[in-house]
Amino acid sequence: MKRVIMAVLTAVLVAVMAALPSVANASESKDTTTPPPPPAIVITPDANSASGAMGGLPFMGDDYVWFGRDLELGSVPIKNDLIAAGQVITLSQIQAAGSIRVAGQTITISDSTAKQNVTVAGQTIVLGNTKANAVAIAGESVRVSGTCEELTVFAKTVYLDGTVNGDVNVGAQTVEVGTNARIKGTLHVSAEQEPTMQRGAEVGNVDFTKQDTSKNVDEASAGLSFMMTFLAGIVSIFGTILMSVLAEWLFGRHTAAAANMIRTRTGAHIGTGVVGTLVSPIACILLLCLIVTIPAAACIALALVAMAVAAGGFAGASLAKLAFPKLGRFASALLGGLILGIVGFIPILGGLVHVLLFMYLLGYVLQSIYLNMRGNTGGGGETPTIAQN
Repeated sequence: MKRVIMAVLTAVLVAVMAALPSVANASESKDTTTPPPPPAIVITPDANSASGAMGGLPFMGDDYVWFGRDLELGSVPIKNDLIAAGQVITLSQIQAAGSIRVAGQTITISDSTAKQNVTVAGQTIVLGNTKANAVAIAGESVRVSGTCEELTVFAKTVYLDGTVNGDVNVGAQTVEVGTNARIKGTLHVSAEQEPTMQRGAEVGNVDFTKQDTSKNVDEASAGLSFMMTFLAGIVSIFGTILMSVLAEWLFGRHTAAAANMIRTRTGAHIGTGVVGTLVSPIACILLLCLIVTIPAAACIALALVAMAVAAGGFAGASLAKLAFPKLGRFASALLGGLILGIVGFIPILGGLVHVLLFMYLLGYVLQSIYLNMRGNTGGGGETPTIAQN
């Protein structure tokens, strides 16, 4: 359903921008060659890497980065780090030259190797026959087997059945050490009761501290909350960067025209955006009052939503032309998207920035329509010239 909605929003935005009489048409050259595709950006990762995924990001250099709903990834060599966040994540036979960092609801990692560390946050976590340097896990139900140098776990229930060459630190309600467990260092346990040892388990030393489990749960929840907030920030920033590059690729003349408009018609651009933002919801409500005008209200509302989604990327590509005039089209779009993505994630300030960026795009759209209508009716006045890189 989300894919359908996003596809409709994108189609509406493309239709709105394509239908704009646009200030760009007034001074664009006769060269109608298609803009080159954006460099170094791949929207979809390996087609065989995600199953039922709703979302995702590209291979970023040597890292594999993925964000979405469900991910099933197997037998894939990763040149550096694997970073993933979603609802259900299943990784098998992964060979990561760096670290594996995953957050989600249900996470299963089996028969995999990370030459550095494994960091996992979720609800139900199974780490089976996996090798790493250090492993850190925060969740509700955790089962661990495999081999690592040190292990840290915060959860409600923990089952340990692997080999740890160093120390193990566990904060949980119940801790059980399986028959295949080989802990060569010290098992530090903070819980309401001592850990349960199955026959055959080998533990160097046990350091047990009786403690209220509510504190452990709070620590696990705090760790999970921090991880999800951090990953949400990454998604927000890279999403804005990607939207900026796409906006420059698809609507390069419009981003240049908007940059020129904010420079030459600052008051009109800003004023129109503010008035349009205040009036458009009222106009939609009034149009909904009559059956005949309901389709018009729906189209306007859909166009406004599409512009709200694309406003950050469009403004990033457009305003970067003014801030970094010496950079190329896509380089400035990347930098503008990065800056706006970081600023947009700041609490309170980010919300205000998103509103201002929506006003920026809406002001450009309305001013473009107004200037074109005035030109077509002989209203006089010159359409601002566009300066493109």
